[in-house]
Amino acid sequence: MNEVRQRCLSRLPDLPLWVETRDLLLRKGSKLLENPTRNGFVVWSAERGSGSVVGEPEPHALALAAGDVPELLAFTDNIERVRSFLPELEAEPATVFSAPEQLPPAPPRPCREISLSEIAAQAHLPDALVAELSGAAEHGVPVVAAFDGVLPVAFAYVASETESLWDVSIDTIQSHRRQGYAAAAVLHLMRSMREKGKSAVWGALESNPASANLARRLGFVENDRLWVLTRSAT
Repeated sequence: MNEVRQRCLSRLPDLPLWVETRDLLLRKGSKLLENPTRNGFVVWSAERGSGSVVGEPEPHALALAAGDVPELLAFTDNIERVRSFLPELEAEPATVFSAPEQLPPAPPRPCREISLSEIAAQAHLPDALVAELSGAAEHGVPVVAAFDGVLPVAFAYVASETESLWDVSIDTIQSHRRQGYAAAAVLHLMRSMREKGKSAVWGALESNPASANLARRLGFVENDRLWVLTRSAT
């Protein structure tokens, strides 16, 4: 790891707020531009489709990242300046949750990790979901499914990972929402990751109260706040 990347990592403690940013810094293929004054940096991964702006934003680096990825993260100390440099992007707040010390009992839904070949064979899943899950599995990320009979209907996987933390990503097909499948999948994966010494982080956009409500029902605690900047659908 080069000196610049190590320096940027060293300024961010391994805390829930920084799980995605540290994951990007730890990825070999990510791009990193530090400000000349070393008071901030932008890191992004075209493969992952996201980036993060830390500290004082530098306009040229912001423009490069925004041209490469559809999503950027900003934080309390820089969101206004980031928005001023990238007015074409829409900014939405998100709550960051940390995992409870004691996990609640899981709903009685069978769960297990599934392989890339199994994901590809699921004709009942939307194409976009198959592509998302396949992309995770192709990179060796564990994908856990909750089953209704023989059909996998809800999924949890590790979206980002640091030395001690990981970020939760969940998906449930429309017909099986609010029935405990997502909770079962997440809790199964949380127990597996805890055996590796890693604790879960949950991020919920303001526009997705169902995600925040599920996090709270599972015992997650509000930890911090960040902003997600994306291009307008129009």
